[in-house]
Amino acid sequence: MTEDKNGVKNGEANTEMAPQEDGTKVPLTDNECPEAKFIQSNPPNGDARIDVGTVPAFSGLSKEELMKYSNDPFWVRLRWFLFIIFWLGWVAMLVVSIVIIVMAPRCAPQEKLEWVQESAMLQYDAVNGVDADNDGNVNPNDVVEMAKVLGMTSVYLEDLISPLDFEMVSDKYNSVEIEKILAVAKENGLHVVTDFIPSQVGVDNTWFKNESYSDFFIPNSGGEFDFGNPDLISAITDVLRDVWVGKGVKAFLMANADTQELRDARDAINAALKDEVDGAVVSNITDMSNELESGFNAEIYKAFLNGHMSDWTYYKYNPKVAEGKITPEMVRLVTMSLFLVPGTPILSGFDEKYLESQKEEIKQLSDIRMKESIKVGTMAFVNTTNEDVVAYARIPILKGTPGYAVAVNMNSNNNATIDFTTINGVDESGDVSLEANYEEAPADRAPRGKQDLSNVRLGPYEGIVVQFVPNL
Repeated sequence: MTEDKNGVKNGEANTEMAPQEDGTKVPLTDNECPEAKFIQSNPPNGDARIDVGTVPAFSGLSKEELMKYSNDPFWVRLRWFLFIIFWLGWVAMLVVSIVIIVMAPRCAPQEKLEWVQESAMLQYDAVNGVDADNDGNVNPNDVVEMAKVLGMTSVYLEDLISPLDFEMVSDKYNSVEIEKILAVAKENGLHVVTDFIPSQVGVDNTWFKNESYSDFFIPNSGGEFDFGNPDLISAITDVLRDVWVGKGVKAFLMANADTQELRDARDAINAALKDEVDGAVVSNITDMSNELESGFNAEIYKAFLNGHMSDWTYYKYNPKVAEGKITPEMVRLVTMSLFLVPGTPILSGFDEKYLESQKEEIKQLSDIRMKESIKVGTMAFVNTTNEDVVAYARIPILKGTPGYAVAVNMNSNNNATIDFTTINGVDESGDVSLEANYEEAPADRAPRGKQDLSNVRLGPYEGIVVQFVPNL
């Protein structure tokens, strides 16, 4: 074995040239990089691999490192800047929200009827009374019971206030009987309505005879009230509130409000009673007996309803009196259609015998009157060339409430066909709520459960009420 010039014998391994043992550490940098390991392959073939270990992940600054920047002027200014920007943005959003709410267009307030408008009224007949037993004796419970059977919540006592003394019951009534009626009505939750004091009184009136009230009257008028006098308005309000509302009478019908002074007086007294005792003073009274004369027909009736459609009218209607002028079938159709127009029927002349065949129908009409579309909905007539038909629709203002189509055929011989879909908002079909039939239905007519509103067929003297979902 020979030696080289360095003294190493041939065939001997040089330990300085040999690879490092497995696990020998070779630092690459000072204290910054992980240690590297030279690992010999197995089996040995002269190759080697380096394992540099796991590189530690960045975990953020420590608290001590962060605190070095807490008082740094740059970071202090940045924090204040971001803080101010946040609150300015928050206040700006609040201001914008308020502006949007204030400037947004207002929704129209939902219309609402006074209680005196909602229900039809049953008039107590002071002459004949409501004599269920036909024995000449009037039981106050009969008045209340009949109103409940008909679905009404108001009873009308005509001219209850004496024209001689506004604090006394009129001579046309029995005072004891009236006290009983008022007491029973109150117990059963019925409202009592009567007429407003007259606009002119006679010389025997207590106010007219009292010299201290002389300025309540127009000079040299013979007893005509000066409704422009605020002292008169105050005195009337006091007597209605303190005397009559105290007895149970809460609403008063003013026959005419045809002057501005009367309208102003009505509104002032109405506002005072409404605020203090939930009372009311209303006007626009129409006596239907003046309309239901000989020759009355559908064309006249439609013109009459059309003339009162824009105001709220109180219709005094006595079906028994009307039967002496028009046919009983037509009277019934007037009752049906009058219940569902904008207005309040005041029905009189009823007794148990007369109502036997109609009380269920009137009860149904009373229930339909309480629907939103009948109370505050719009009304539109069907344009038809048939002069014997009165047909109209009540369209609700609010979505989600049903509408009603009403039609009566006042011809005694001929059929009629009505297309309600010509009215904007009326759907193609609906459900029949009420029928008034006087002849047997034709054999070829489909059952009335579901009604095609584009083709409503009515027989002679027939009426119908159909509920539908508006296509608003």
